[in-house]
Amino acid sequence: MMPLYSEKTVEFLWDLRFHNSREWFHARKETFDELMLRPTKALADALYDHLGKKYPKHDWNLHISRIYRDARRLYGRGPMNDHLWFTLWADREESAAPALWFSFFPEGWDFGMGCWSENRVVMERFRAQLSLDCTAADKLARRLQKQDVFVLGGESYKRPKLSTTPLLQPWADKKSLMLICRRDHGALDCSDALFPFVRDGFDFLMPYYEYFLNLPAYEQAEPTLNNT
Repeated sequence: MMPLYSEKTVEFLWDLRFHNSREWFHARKETFDELMLRPTKALADALYDHLGKKYPKHDWNLHISRIYRDARRLYGRGPMNDHLWFTLWADREESAAPALWFSFFPEGWDFGMGCWSENRVVMERFRAQLSLDCTAADKLARRLQKQDVFVLGGESYKRPKLSTTPLLQPWADKKSLMLICRRDHGALDCSDALFPFVRDGFDFLMPYYEYFLNLPAYEQAEPTLNNT
C-alpha cells in the first residue's frame, strides 16, 4: 500500500518552517523520512511507472528535490527547504525540456506542467512557432478553457514579445509558462485518491507537454519577434 501524506505531515512542515535549522531537523530526520519523504517518493515512483507504461515512446527521467537548500542561494533563509517537489521530463536534457511536477508545502500542494528553463529556450521556440503557425496552440488553448482543474500561470514580460491572437497573447507573453493546479490541504492529499487525481491530470497535460517538447529548433524558424 502506498504511503500517504497526513495532517501530521502538514504540521511537520509548518514546524520546519518556523524552526529552520540543521540541529532541529537532524533530531527529527526519521520523522521527516516517514511523514514526508516516503509518500513523496512513493507518489513520484508511481507516476514515473505510469508515464513509462502509457507513453513508452519517451525516455522518462525523475528528479526528487533535496531537503537541504543550496548553500550558495540561501538569501537569508534557513538551510532547509520547507517543502518537497519532484519533476518528470522526457527525451532531452532537463534544462532544455518542459517538465511535469508535483510539490507539497505547508500551505497546500500543486502540480502541473512547466517551461521554465534558465535560458528560456523552450519559450523562444514557442514564440517562433506561433509566428509561423498558431493552429495547434490555438486548439490547445481552447481545450484548456473547457476544464476547471488547470489554469495558465507563470511570469509574464511587461511588454509583448510577439503580437498574436487575443486567445494566445497571454501564452506568448510568458517568460516561463505553467499549467498549474493548486489545492489547499484537505481530504484529497491525505488519501488514496491523490495518485489517480495527479495521474489523470498528467494525462490531460500530455498533449501540452508533447507540443512543447516537440517544438522545432529555434534556428529552423523565422520568427517575427518584437524584441523591444
